[in-house]
Amino acid sequence: MGRISAAVVEQGKGRSVFIRALLLGYLCTLGVRLAIIPDAWTPFAPIDLVIHEVGHPLFAFLGEWMHYAGGTILQHLVPIFVMVTLVKQGEYFGISFCGAWFSVNMYETARYIADTRSQLLPLVTLGTGDEPAEVKFTDWEYLLDHIPGLSIEYDTNVALAVRIFAFIAMWSSIGLGFWMLWIMYKVNRYPNETIAADEDDDIQ
Repeated sequence: MGRISAAVVEQGKGRSVFIRALLLGYLCTLGVRLAIIPDAWTPFAPIDLVIHEVGHPLFAFLGEWMHYAGGTILQHLVPIFVMVTLVKQGEYFGISFCGAWFSVNMYETARYIADTRSQLLPLVTLGTGDEPAEVKFTDWEYLLDHIPGLSIEYDTNVALAVRIFAFIAMWSSIGLGFWMLWIMYKVNRYPNETIAADEDDDIQ
């Protein structure tokens, strides 16, 4: 953790803690809302839907299983790609933001997994012109029946497990964000002081 702390200190010099605090405050609100209403709409939903639908044809050449799984795979890969890009640019707070985004994707995925048997949610597909693409199965109707040890009867159980993981990922990301903001606050508030003692504690 010492290296990470030192990196956060370096990238935090002269950067606005206030703006990141506002963003983190929103992520906290989002985290609480999703913990209470896991199926709640979020501002990430429109872009996640587009990414999901692009994932199907993007992975289709790898076979039928990947065609059905491709939407979910790409939907979860994009936040990771964005996080890596932000970290390479020295914006370590991007880990917190993208971790929360990844968690939102898991909540969205759990919503559709839980809908496998009931199929009450609207089905969105890519098509040509005015004709929607022909769909034999919903994504998770197919996937649950093609993952060893699972079937569509486990849809709500799998959805619950994904939501639990999403909750953990969300609040771990938020907690990391608070830690980063605290370090950034100290390095900007007390620029002449060192946090070597904190780094030593982290290493221990």
